[in-house]
Amino acid sequence: MARPEKTVLITGAAGNLGSKLRKHFQQGYALRMLDIDTQGDNQIVQADLSKWSAHWVKLFNGVNVVVHLAGNPLAHQTWPNVIGPNIDATIHVFEAAASAGVQRIIFASSNHVMGGYKDDPSVMRLAPDTPPRPGAHYEVAGEQRDSTPYASAKLFGERVGKCYADTRGLSVIAVRIGWVRPGENLARDVPAERGPWFRLMWLSNRDFCQLIERCIEAEYLPPFVILNGMSANTGMRWDIEPTKRLVGYVPEDDVAQTNG
Repeated sequence: MARPEKTVLITGAAGNLGSKLRKHFQQGYALRMLDIDTQGDNQIVQADLSKWSAHWVKLFNGVNVVVHLAGNPLAHQTWPNVIGPNIDATIHVFEAAASAGVQRIIFASSNHVMGGYKDDPSVMRLAPDTPPRPGAHYEVAGEQRDSTPYASAKLFGERVGKCYADTRGLSVIAVRIGWVRPGENLARDVPAERGPWFRLMWLSNRDFCQLIERCIEAEYLPPFVILNGMSANTGMRWDIEPTKRLVGYVPEDDVAQTNG
């Protein structure tokens, strides 16, 4: 017997992650899509989620699962650039979902929540219950970067999720997503100069889409769950065993296999 079609709402649907999910899901779910910049796509509803508005709130009615990807995606941000799109918008999305009777929210958290472990090799296994250390300090093309505001906003989103799971009965899965590069996102194209911390958190397109689909379909979960979201990268510190066990994730890719 075919499973009943779920209605899935994707925020940030025109972005890097959202566009990949949309392509993967268009045959399996009834999609509703929101983005602050629709990229001219008339199937995506323009919505600034940092501002509460009936214009977009009403679209949560009848939705089974929300995949909340929207937000300023650049990790090296200042506080003023994350307060609206990454904090206020997340609060609004959780409230809209809870008020509309949505069953589950999948929140796009980030590896940067654990960025403080980048230069601390004494902690060899980064599990979902390892105490968070938001913010990584790193260099790209000679530019010094600090992801602390971005990472702190993502950690805040996780805790909002736990609050709504505890108080409003939502099922919430916070996925600490690894490095999903734009476009084809092939292992062979991951730049070696970014070093092992970033390379070993790579998440391929097909593993990303499979993981989110498994999160949508998973049953019998605790009300609030944090999962690491990386491919099966040889030698990584990220523990994805709970991800495999809880939602049935079966990663197919490894950054060390650069023929893919």
